[in-house]
This record gives sequence, structure tokens and C-alpha cells, in this order.
Amino acid sequence: MSLYGRTDSNANKTKAAVGVANSSITPTIVFVDETEAALNENRTRGIDGPGWWSYFTYTDADGNTRHKAEKMVALSNPDTNANETQADDTIAADVASAVTITAQPAAVTGAANPFTGTFAVTTSTTGTPGTLLFQWQRQTPTGTAWTNITNTGVFTGATTNTLTLTAAPKTTWDGYKFRVKITSAGGTEEVISNSASLTYA
Repeated sequence: MSLYGRTDSNANKTKAAVGVANSSITPTIVFVDETEAALNENRTRGIDGPGWWSYFTYTDADGNTRHKAEKMVALSNPDTNANETQADDTIAADVASAVTITAQPAAVTGAANPFTGTFAVTTSTTGTPGTLLFQWQRQTPTGTAWTNITNTGVFTGATTNTLTLTAAPKTTWDGYKFRVKITSAGGTEEVISNSASLTYA
């Protein structure tokens, strides 16, 4: 039997976390079984084998999602996926699933100043991804970096499939581009929409 335990119990999670260094970002300790280790959803996060992992994700200065995964304990005989007890599916997906964008956000043109407008996506899924998670981002007319949007100022719906701008002044928002990043509660691989611009006529 492994010193750190072959099941994803809270007691074993605590043992595996002993070697995690303190940092400005607190990682999640994740148990990964054989089934999860084989899924592409987890391999794209850097999780490529069964065992206990230290994991966190963040958005970099350019608006891209980054993953940091470090194997703390390798297991040759992990418990089966059916016995999982930890709620960590957003990190270590249990089953294969996918999100497809079926309608991309469309460019918005308005004559009124200030302007109210919406950007939206529609999606379809395969497998069992669970609840979809949306994060809209914006880019300045001359910029290259994407910035996450929150529901403040002119924005509502920043974490839904429809982003709305209300009373957006031309002097501030003309030429901005918008896109959305989509993941799921079941750990589906991230997909990113095309960008769409806001233009004053």
C-alpha cells in the first residue's frame, strides 16, 4: 500500500499536500486515477499519469489560460474512478466530453452614442460536460492582449453565453473586440470563440 494512499480520501489528500510549497497562488491537490489520466482533457492540463497532483490555473497578461500541474505522488495501483469522492471534475475530468461553438459572436454596429449591444454564442456538447462556464474578454482596437470582463460599468453577462454592453460611449468602446472562453464543470477542454468587434456607424 502506498504511503500516501491509493484512494482520494481527505486524509490521503492532506498527506499528499505536505510537500506543496507556499506561493501567491494556492494550488488544489487532485487525485487522478487511471481513467482520468488517459483523457485528453487532463493531458492538456499537464496531468498525464495516475497519482496525487498539485494543480492551479491562471489567466496570463495576454488573456490566455495557463495550467501548472506538478505530480506529488505517483501511484501504480490507484483506486477506480467509480469510487471517487473528491469534487474536482473541473480539474480532472472523469469522462470524455467536448463543447462546440455552433454560432460565433457577430460584429455589432451602432449609430447611437452611447450604445447598447450584445455579443452571444450558442454551443452544443458531447459526452457529459456538466454546466458550461463562460468568460468574456475584451481587446483594445490596437492591442494584442485579452482582458477578462467582469459585470461592472457597461457590462452584464460576463460569465454567461451573452455579453451585453449598456450605455457604452463611442469615445471609450469604438473598435473594441470581444471573445468568450468556454469550459465546463465536468473538466471539458477550453474552447475560445472568434472575436467580434463593436463599431460605431
